[in-house]
Amino acid sequence: MTDDIGRILEAWEYEPGELRVRRIEGTHGRPLIQIRMDLGIMQLEWENRPDGVRPHESTSLLAHYRQRRDDHVSDGSPEPFTLSREDCWALGQEAMQYYWRRISFFELKEYEKAEVDAVHNLGILDLCGDHGEQEEDRQIADQYRVFVTAHRIQARALTYLESEKHEEALTVIRDGIVEVETILRDQGDPEALETCTELSFLQDWEQEVEDSRPRSELEQVQVDLEAAVEDEKFELAASLRDKLKEMDGGPERSSGPL
Repeated sequence: MTDDIGRILEAWEYEPGELRVRRIEGTHGRPLIQIRMDLGIMQLEWENRPDGVRPHESTSLLAHYRQRRDDHVSDGSPEPFTLSREDCWALGQEAMQYYWRRISFFELKEYEKAEVDAVHNLGILDLCGDHGEQEEDRQIADQYRVFVTAHRIQARALTYLESEKHEEALTVIRDGIVEVETILRDQGDPEALETCTELSFLQDWEQEVEDSRPRSELEQVQVDLEAAVEDEKFELAASLRDKLKEMDGGPERSSGPL
């Protein structure tokens, strides 16, 4: 038996600039994720922490430090709970693992799982932002908040779109736009409202989903009417108005003196 993985790499070529991801069945029948990279293959666990490690006997470092924080509060310590530079660095390394798995889940169209991993990393950002001893660690948490939040919004909306629930997806996207705008304002960067890539993506996506969603016959006639008026096709517009009246039950009629 050889440990050389050359045959595996030859059978799965690397393409620069392209994310190549696959789901495989590992030992004991558990699913795994593999990502083809320039120097080999990255393999991630499907569940729990991507590297399969249980730090400090916890499911993740995030869970471990949350428990430490809760214990600190329960003990009634007068000192605030803090995370050292090393703590935040370790959490950042865990966040990177979850990032790679998150984008893999997007590629595999496992949108609910992508959302779970985005929420995990938002938890890391919250923890470092609230308790990091160093200002730099707290600033880094803010730096990535919009990016990860946008991924969470995208994952939730795509879950609805997969089920052809366009109205629910639009609600998620619109609420997400407001959420991202609020984050940018709270961070004291109003100019980012015009330059933020994630915000622009969500705004464009909202219009795309709105334009592509299935419409009722009534909605389609209303859209056609607006287009006819804009194009100054007045005869067509008049015909469409009549059709709208018919679809809406016609003009109101008096029911008599009673």
